[in-house]
Amino acid sequence: MKRILGASCFIGAACRAAASPVERVVKLLEDLQGKLEMDEKMEQKVYDKYACWCEKTSARKAVAISEAQADLRAFGQTILSTKGRVATLAAEISELDEAIQANAGATAKATSVRQKENEAYVADTAETKQALAALQRAIEVLVQATSPKPRGSNGEDVALVQMAASAIRSAIAALPAKAELSSERASLLGEFLRGGSNAAYSPQSFTVQGILSDMYDTFASDLESATRDEASENTKFEAFLAVKAEELQTLEADKAKKEGQKAAAEERLADTQQMYDDTAAQKKADIALFDETRASCEAKHEEWSTRSSLREEEIAGVAKAIAILTSDSARQLFASAIKAGKEVGASDKYDTGRDISFFQSGAAVSTAEAPERAYSILKRQATAGHSLRLASLAVRVRQAKVGHFGEVISAIDAMLTALKEENAADVTKRDQCKEEYTKIESKTKDLKWKIKNNVAKIEKLTKLIELRTAQKEKTIEEIEDVDQHMAELTSIRTEENDAFLTAKKEDQDAIDLLVEAREVLGSYYANHSVDMGEVQGSVKGAFLQQPEFQVSADQAPEAEFSDKGHRKGEAKGIVSIMTMIIEDLNDEIKNGMKAE
Repeated sequence: MKRILGASCFIGAACRAAASPVERVVKLLEDLQGKLEMDEKMEQKVYDKYACWCEKTSARKAVAISEAQADLRAFGQTILSTKGRVATLAAEISELDEAIQANAGATAKATSVRQKENEAYVADTAETKQALAALQRAIEVLVQATSPKPRGSNGEDVALVQMAASAIRSAIAALPAKAELSSERASLLGEFLRGGSNAAYSPQSFTVQGILSDMYDTFASDLESATRDEASENTKFEAFLAVKAEELQTLEADKAKKEGQKAAAEERLADTQQMYDDTAAQKKADIALFDETRASCEAKHEEWSTRSSLREEEIAGVAKAIAILTSDSARQLFASAIKAGKEVGASDKYDTGRDISFFQSGAAVSTAEAPERAYSILKRQATAGHSLRLASLAVRVRQAKVGHFGEVISAIDAMLTALKEENAADVTKRDQCKEEYTKIESKTKDLKWKIKNNVAKIEKLTKLIELRTAQKEKTIEEIEDVDQHMAELTSIRTEENDAFLTAKKEDQDAIDLLVEAREVLGSYYANHSVDMGEVQGSVKGAFLQQPEFQVSADQAPEAEFSDKGHRKGEAKGIVSIMTMIIEDLNDEIKNGMKAE
């Protein structure tokens, strides 16, 4: 076999003429392993940065939430105490308003009383002064009329007497209403006034003069006393007004002070209430961010754990492939088995005893390869799934002649129909179980319904047992058929010429090692449904650099991990090389069988 010197060039490795194809494969595997390990280290740093942000942000938000809780408690106490202070000041201000109104009422009442007293004093004083003037004139005229006159002045005396009588009448008329004239004095004055011109010389004239003088002195004394009383009352009133004015000033000062304190307390209450609302809103936002951070961090941790585990599995597959290809026995085997030159003219009718197929979705299969490919796939699946029916079908495919696959296709169709029926039965059974579990969990069902349901369940399970018993019997029959087919297959195999076994051993062992290495390398991608595409595809992929975190501390840094198939291009190229080597070895065996 030729060394496939150009096979590794299409994925970017250096082509060295002195190296064998397997050595080049090993070198590519080691490069792939190094890249995977580098990916792990770089993405580990990204995850560590994200985890650090999670830890710091969670701790910071937890502290912020605790501090906000304490602040809300303090603000709440301040709000309650301030509201109490405002209510107290409002009550005190109301009391001061009532006191001010009472002060104004007392002042107005006292002023009204004083005005009325002063008006009475003025009226009484005016009457008393008028009476005093009338009495004084009556006394003067009476004194003049009763004084001795020279002879020949009778006419003048009569006129004076009449004037005196008129003055006395005027004085009596001018007496105040409160003045009381005794009956004795009234009789004397009346008698005097009836005496006419002789009254001036009668003894009563001196008595009347005394009465008038006495009345004058009494009214004068009353006027003086009333004036003193008025002055005293006015002094008391002014003193009262001064006291009330001072009291009003004190009350208004106290009210202004209380109103200032109340305004300050209300302003402090509004500020505290606003701080309480702002803190409560910030606390709510912090709690939401804390919950979101915790959820996103847990999700990112789960994502990283899965990605890291998958990469470890991928690295382990590469390492195992390297170990398989680089052991001392493998090196000796490859040195002996792989020969210079490319095998040509190999016929597919010869069975080399090795399945070298590497399944790729969308790959075309020739008509000649179809039976062997179908047999290999059915055999591998029967072994993996321990399925007797698949093993029996593989034997039928193996024994069928070219162009006579009608029975095999019918068997496959029958098996697919049976599998569909079993799948439908499993779905029905699953739905039945779900329905039964739902009914069992319901608390609204009574005992009678449960008994009825259990009876139905027992009947269904009895039928299921019967079905499984029938299936078991059918399986036993299939086992017998498979045993018979296996005996036939063994007979066919034993008829083959044993002479070729030794010659094929080295090539088969080499193929086994390469296939094992290829399967180990490709198992990760197959197990995780990573489509490698066509085997001859080119290598793609570049390490993605993540942007640096330059935003708010509350925003999570970018932490995107590479896809599970990030390095599938390199792996695909290596698999292509190993497949070419395996096919060349397989063709070598076929050519040996043809020559024999």
